[in-house]
Amino acid sequence: MTQTRYDHLINSHRGLGPATLRDVILPALLGKETEGILYWIGKDLAREYPVADLDELVALTAQLGMGDLTLKKATATQQFWELGGPIVDERLALDKETTSFSLEAGFLAQEIEFQLCTVTEADLQERGHHSVTFLVQNDPKDAADSERTELVEFIHPVMPTTTEEAPKKRGFFRRKKKKKQRSLK
Repeated sequence: MTQTRYDHLINSHRGLGPATLRDVILPALLGKETEGILYWIGKDLAREYPVADLDELVALTAQLGMGDLTLKKATATQQFWELGGPIVDERLALDKETTSFSLEAGFLAQEIEFQLCTVTEADLQERGHHSVTFLVQNDPKDAADSERTELVEFIHPVMPTTTEEAPKKRGFFRRKKKKKQRSLK
């Protein structure tokens, strides 16, 4: 690992461990087969977390730490999705030409296949400076035989705003202190 790569990964939004696993270890293990295997792993990941609609797909993509997903254009047989945000920006800055987004493509293809119930594939269409674009294509004449398992029920964490006060923790230490004082008497 070079100093430049280490500096990027240690300061990434993903953290050193997950970033190293995704962008260093997996490609080293998978070698020439990285793209194909990650695509199928992405499809398997989607089968683990099937979603009910496109809004949930966007939320799940962010929760999985893949980036910020946006539908840019849709027709009956094609969809253009953009994946961006700080995580994607960092991955592209590290190595724009060889950073793999096959996991995300497979994940997107399978989730859209669940939505449309037709065979669906996704390809990385474009690598921008701060985002990537996927072309997702489906064949309405070719019904998918994949079955969704139980749909994921989403948890949308609510972060307290800065104007709200955090609840005060009281009682535990106070009681302990009072018990000590009583036992000393």
